[in-house]
Amino acid sequence: MLKGTIPGTPTHAPERHTAEQDLELSTRQSRKPWRVYPDTQRGGYIVKYYASDGRRKLHRVPGDILVLERAEKYAARWYDEHVGRAPQPAARVRLNRLPDDITLEQFGKLWTSGALAELYPDHVKVKATASSDEGRLRLYVYPVIGLHRVADFEGQRGLVLIERVLERLPKEKFTSASRRQILQALHRLMNLARYPSKLITMNPLPPGFLPKVGKAKAKSSLYPSEEAQLLGCCEVPLLYRVLYGLVAREGFRVGEALALTWTSLDLERGVVHLDQNKTDDARAWALDSGVVEAMSRWKKVTGVVGRPNVPVLATFQGVTVDRYTAAENLRAHLKLAGVTRSQLFESNESRLAIRAHDLRATFVTVSLALGKTEAWITDRTGHRSSQMIYAYKRAARTYAELGLGGFKPMWEAIPELRSV
Repeated sequence: MLKGTIPGTPTHAPERHTAEQDLELSTRQSRKPWRVYPDTQRGGYIVKYYASDGRRKLHRVPGDILVLERAEKYAARWYDEHVGRAPQPAARVRLNRLPDDITLEQFGKLWTSGALAELYPDHVKVKATASSDEGRLRLYVYPVIGLHRVADFEGQRGLVLIERVLERLPKEKFTSASRRQILQALHRLMNLARYPSKLITMNPLPPGFLPKVGKAKAKSSLYPSEEAQLLGCCEVPLLYRVLYGLVAREGFRVGEALALTWTSLDLERGVVHLDQNKTDDARAWALDSGVVEAMSRWKKVTGVVGRPNVPVLATFQGVTVDRYTAAENLRAHLKLAGVTRSQLFESNESRLAIRAHDLRATFVTVSLALGKTEAWITDRTGHRSSQMIYAYKRAARTYAELGLGGFKPMWEAIPELRSV
């Protein structure tokens, strides 16, 4: 699954389409900015469309949609929400003053791009997690209210507009913590609109508006044998297996791993330098020897020699991983690899289904079980307190008692890398 795809690969045999059916399909869609085509290799359907940058891209229709009419309805809705809106022109800033008609999307992009910090350096800080906020706003806020002027968010009218965003975040898909993260970014935008931007006179969000974070739910981590099963499954895209193996063995946050460039890795000495991260705490450490070998082989696969600023987790064609579907993709990939432990896929009042972020928890748990010190672990994860590590100690004791062991060397766990 590539960037922007949705997991759920169907297991049925691919549908057969005659030339007449293909002609009918093409004629029926001739006036649409996207096309739905049957996926003859994997079954189901894919959407072909042109992105705002003019490049042709693919998006996979969820695997449970097996009827053409439903696939077309899905494609129309998905395209309208994620692609179809015309890109907002950049806001013109004159004499250190923002235009009165600036839209929420234009204002938000000034913030996440760092331009607002340049305009108001004494009051706005460049955020290390700006890319996360940009993604949340782009996916869940701009499609709903992004075209409204910031001035429209004054008072009760602004609260009504923002409530539209909350209504579009279904509880069955978003936890209270996830909804809170999205609305926190919007809350911060409203504060910046009030001051120093002076586009509104007050933040329309009242105290208590942000969803309350409930009791912490139980989370899962992989057993080393399950991780080996996942990395060894050639049906899972190689790019994703490299991501999973890297996070599970080195403790990166998913966003940190995706932001790595080849200049961050010194494969000759086996060191990674992570200068920019969530906590603004630059760190460096010695990589696992199996990871060093795996990344050296992966570099040959991607063909990036002579292009040091290319992301580590990108194919030669520039395909990357979409971090916002990474959790769904991980669960789909585990099932594809034949991992069946029910705890990994349960999501209820007391437990969360496994997420890509939980591979980092897997790293901590396995490291503790193998006797690694807290200092060794925090050098890699960036955790700032023993309390944060303590949460994993019970699971680590269980891993140690069961004798689950550690991970296979990464380059050996991934079949394609063994043959490089």
